Amino acid sequence: MYLNLNGIFFFGLQTLLIGSSYKKVNSTDAIKAFRKAIGIYLDNGRILQAAKTAKETAEIFEEDESGDSNENIKLAVESYEQAAEFFNMENQKSQGNQCMAKVAELLSAAVEPPEFIRAANIYDGLGKNCLESNLLKFNAKGYFLQSLLCFLASGDSIGASQALHRYDAIDYTFGESREGKFAASLLSCVENLDPEGFATACMDYDRITKLDPWKTSILVRIKRTIGGGTLDSDDNDVDLT
Repeated sequence: MYLNLNGIFFFGLQTLLIGSSYKKVNSTDAIKAFRKAIGIYLDNGRILQAAKTAKETAEIFEEDESGDSNENIKLAVESYEQAAEFFNMENQKSQGNQCMAKVAELLSAAVEPPEFIRAANIYDGLGKNCLESNLLKFNAKGYFLQSLLCFLASGDSIGASQALHRYDAIDYTFGESREGKFAASLLSCVENLDPEGFATACMDYDRITKLDPWKTSILVRIKRTIGGGTLDSDDNDVDLT
């Protein structure tokens, strides 16, 4: 049994390497090879190895610049979701959360058209998961802010307002946190069609906590909807801060 399992492991590894080679020339064959490797691991109870393989597959698709880039991103999303499921089956919650955070990031900032509501719901779930852990609870407010930004980017200020009240209720620290105050300011500016106030809120937040590329791209999109540019204008045409 020991030799058999080791043989299976190396066969799965060999299949994965073949898939990596195929990826350079034939995405269809690569997908078949990766799925075969994952199937081999699952059939033999190597769920953690299947999770790692699915995550590696997602990373390859995400970085692939050949072919249909939007289709590659969608394949990356599917693989990250699969990896998250397998990591959670092995109680690797942190790894699972990281994969789902990548799913939300890609859905909101890479897929065309963006799936902001789906991303918002994922960030919502990640934040709630963090609140269940004493080690991770301080990360919740970051995910809640991302969820609110996705609601606003989708044009759903009502959904954002409801989410803000919900987060205030389940996380007593959120309302007074930098993230909570920033979210509230942005929501107010959107509701009042105040692009200047929006830019000021972004500048004040960025002065203390540097805006990362994801937040910047989402905020630019939100500002366009309230008079800071059009959805067809270039990012450089919108003065965010």
